[in-house]
Amino acid sequence: MQFDLLNKPDGRTAILLPSGFVLDLLTPDATGLPITDIALCLASQPRWGGAARPWYSVAEHSVMSSRLVPPALAYAALMHDCEEFLGDWPSPVKVMLGREYVKQRVHPIKNALRQQFGFNDDVPAIKEADLVCMATELRDLLPAAWIDWGHLPPPHPARIIPVGPDRAYTLFLDRFEELKHLAQLPRRKKIRRSAAAQPSGIG
Repeated sequence: MQFDLLNKPDGRTAILLPSGFVLDLLTPDATGLPITDIALCLASQPRWGGAARPWYSVAEHSVMSSRLVPPALAYAALMHDCEEFLGDWPSPVKVMLGREYVKQRVHPIKNALRQQFGFNDDVPAIKEADLVCMATELRDLLPAAWIDWGHLPPPHPARIIPVGPDRAYTLFLDRFEELKHLAQLPRRKKIRRSAAAQPSGIG
């Protein structure tokens, strides 16, 4: 938990995270943000605006993505949606609002997270894995619909079996621990995983 007695964050533009970390969205600095905050928020965020059944989290999507890319890219693929601790807006909502506008507004936050956790997800193989995940989720978790999904590749052969938020939290953190040696951090900065940040009953 960080304090600046001369610069108190504005609750209208600052996000309070589970550990007590405060991230000012207008001037984002993620230094010291524990991965447990990201894991818990992603495990609590549903994919597809909550339409997927059984309920399926962004954390599970992220773990799946990390398994569909070459090993050297697995860490970046795990972290590729970490900014969605703010919420997972379905792609059609981003198109309605203006995809470039949304990207521009979220860009400083995503860059702060990239700097804190040391990854580069702007890679074609990760984008392709994300689309394969989408196609697989559509097949396994969404109802059939008269919609043109021609922009998506074929789904992965394995079926998705959602595990729920508590287990998703643990799976994400376990995968993070497995892959964090791939983080590209300046001066070998340590990534903090705070046990105190884990609320009781989670994991």
